[in-house]
Amino acid sequence: MNRNRIQVMTAMTPYQVLIVAVCSLVNLLDGYDLFVMGYALPHIPDGYATSAAKGYLVSAALFGIGVGAFFLARLADVHGRRPILIGALVLNTAGLLVSSIAPNYSVLIASRFVTGVAIGVLGAISMVVAQEMSPPSRRSLSVGVVLFGYPLGTFVAGLAGASVIEAAGGWKGLFWLGFGLSALVTVVVVTLIPETVEYLRGTSDDTAQELADALSARVNLEEGIPRDSDIPVGATDSGPNTKLLGPGLKTTTLLLWFGYGFCTAAFYFIGSWTPQIIKNETGDAASGALVGIMLSVGTMIGAILYGIVGLRRPSAQISWVSMVLGSAALIAFALTLQGAIALAMALLLGLFVFVSLTAFTAIATTVYPIQVRAKGFGTMLGVARVGSIVSPILGGYAIGFMSPKDLYIAVLVPLAIAGVCSYGLLRATRSKSAPSVEPSRHTEIA
Repeated sequence: MNRNRIQVMTAMTPYQVLIVAVCSLVNLLDGYDLFVMGYALPHIPDGYATSAAKGYLVSAALFGIGVGAFFLARLADVHGRRPILIGALVLNTAGLLVSSIAPNYSVLIASRFVTGVAIGVLGAISMVVAQEMSPPSRRSLSVGVVLFGYPLGTFVAGLAGASVIEAAGGWKGLFWLGFGLSALVTVVVVTLIPETVEYLRGTSDDTAQELADALSARVNLEEGIPRDSDIPVGATDSGPNTKLLGPGLKTTTLLLWFGYGFCTAAFYFIGSWTPQIIKNETGDAASGALVGIMLSVGTMIGAILYGIVGLRRPSAQISWVSMVLGSAALIAFALTLQGAIALAMALLLGLFVFVSLTAFTAIATTVYPIQVRAKGFGTMLGVARVGSIVSPILGGYAIGFMSPKDLYIAVLVPLAIAGVCSYGLLRATRSKSAPSVEPSRHTEIA
């Protein structure tokens, strides 16, 4: 395999741009569904749920995500991307409807689990669809665009939080809004998203091949051009190298699991508990919501930044550098917590941690061959949810005896582990030798 080849940057067709945009819209539901609970927590009365119980409300969705990503996303490798994506959207819409009318804590936590199962599938498959429907030279940009939907969803949740709660007469209005968004996105996906060309090419059905031919005429996928970037030698071979823990993929898979897992744990703790922590510190729920919005703005900027920088730099390198910068922002935020500096640090914290998460995602959607791609990416999401499930629960207990400063300083530990894994991925996926030709603005090192 020639890993020093220059890959021409190919323009995407309008239809491809539309598909990636719709996948970003699907990812908006991911951000909204998960972080809406964080904005609802300060408004849930103590008689409905204690502080510890609120932590379980956050983790119920995260546990569901693990189940959906680990056990159900892989169905897309067997039955196709489109039908599983639509099924998950229907499930998500139903879960949000039940949350919006939940009469008690038990019903709410069950509905949050169901919603999480759906989100676990949506997060994996929407990314796979966007990647498979983009030319290889534009896939880093597509990753950034799709993941932009996630912070946009968190931003919508934060921006709409106070006004929706006031207009709807309670925190359940946030879930009614989510129900409407999910129903709308379901209609859009059913109307616009096709099965991917790569999946159709991988089947033996003649009708599927005809559909692939017709679809490939509408998009530019650089078919026949191998994609080398971020792929360790042997990763696309058949046999044992199609196994996630086989000889060709074991090291990369384990680094992805641990790195993405610890990074996700830190990210969800910060996003889920920051509005509550700042409210406790300042006595003002609006201050907590403002810091949450700044985190969301930072993640949106981070998604765009990765889409640009990812065209030129290895994803693993971007990830570990972002972890270092994110840790510095976290320390500064922990030392201030209030005022303009704290808001600025919250923005940078959201930016750098999300850039690292995005880089992990980009690697995971390129290192696996087509026949196990949804399984590989979904498994990474599922394994990562162990940390993200535990961190909000621990936060619910720790908030009672740890100061806000100590809570945030403790988050440096998972960020450091994620940074080490990122550096390990850089060594595992980088090219054996430097390229012999300098890239121009129209080219990318493959």
